[in-house]
Amino acid sequence: MYSIKIEENAEKFLKKISKKDSEIILRKIYSLKENPFRYLKRLKGHKLWRLRILKYRAIVDVVISKNKIIVLRIGYRKNIYD
Repeated sequence: MYSIKIEENAEKFLKKISKKDSEIILRKIYSLKENPFRYLKRLKGHKLWRLRILKYRAIVDVVISKNKIIVLRIGYRKNIYD
């Protein structure tokens, strides 16, 4: 079982969007606890992963040795990779 930590940037974004969307995003993120690699895809050229949620993306770092998932950023699909 993995623990989940959400960084400050990601929390700020969740507060800006609608409550319904933020609940959906959080539900999807917390579903990663059991099997994180089920929904994650590796970002090309990086050691980070992406999680697809509706029109949003979450950039995630997985620390396997410590069983920890760190959500670095959440944003709209069109500008999250900038």
